[in-house]
Amino acid sequence: MKTRILIKEGEYRLSRAGCMDAKLDAEELYCFMTGYDRVGIFLRADEDVDTDTENQYMDLIARRAERIPLQHITGVQEFMGYRFKVTPDVLVPRQDTEILVSEAASVIRQVRREAPTFFRRIRGNREWSVLDLCCGSGAIGLSLAKICDNAEVTLTDLSEAALKVAEENAKSLRVNAKFLQGDMFEPVGDKKFDMIVTNPPYIRTNMIAMLQEEVKDHEPMMALDGGRDGLNYYRTIIAEAERHLKPEGYLLMEIGYDQGEVLRKMLKDSGVFGPAEVLKDLPGRDRVVKCSIKKR
Repeated sequence: MKTRILIKEGEYRLSRAGCMDAKLDAEELYCFMTGYDRVGIFLRADEDVDTDTENQYMDLIARRAERIPLQHITGVQEFMGYRFKVTPDVLVPRQDTEILVSEAASVIRQVRREAPTFFRRIRGNREWSVLDLCCGSGAIGLSLAKICDNAEVTLTDLSEAALKVAEENAKSLRVNAKFLQGDMFEPVGDKKFDMIVTNPPYIRTNMIAMLQEEVKDHEPMMALDGGRDGLNYYRTIIAEAERHLKPEGYLLMEIGYDQGEVLRKMLKDSGVFGPAEVLKDLPGRDRVVKCSIKKR
């Protein structure tokens, strides 16, 4: 069987199994198996594939057809241009979350450049201390450390297994970071940071059953379930963030597509934060909320 026909058969089987992006996944799995890139499989489109290779490829297709996430098969996911190890112990990093990292990096660079206040002027001349809360694979905090050479990052998670994945990613990316295991802010004690970034669980409990099989059946439930209204973790973050932020420190949180206004109100009602900005993703849905401690 020729390469292009084999991959087309893989696409057909994935499509019948209800996999989104069947064509892309079929190509990705062939690239993963052979080590080729897409140009390589294009150039080899009419080459014959031996029986062993066919069988190996179809085994991979069969696993994906069971709705096992592509990233759990390949073990990696690209995020912000970096390759991250992924296992069933962590959420698969998603492109939408890159908005959070890009905005956090923009804040660090802008404050360093403009330095309009005493506190920001000080921050512009030294490293930013950043807390990645509920870090999972470490994609947010480690990417920020790669992008901003003056970001000193601490990553925390309740899951010991997730932290091990994050530590492996830090090693492969050659990032120096601190890793602490525990519930929410508990492992950092009374330490204060210039910035807190987080992608906490925010799916409503009764909505989890409606998620794609790849998510609800294979990604860690503790990283998905945000409680009855999806806001449980935000309540804790908003209540405790002031104790862990330096003067004029920043808080950036990924949010659900319909949570922007309610979180803006929660932040305002706290009396701690200045006006919150809700950032949209590419389709125009709420994705990130950004605010900072009020000036004293």
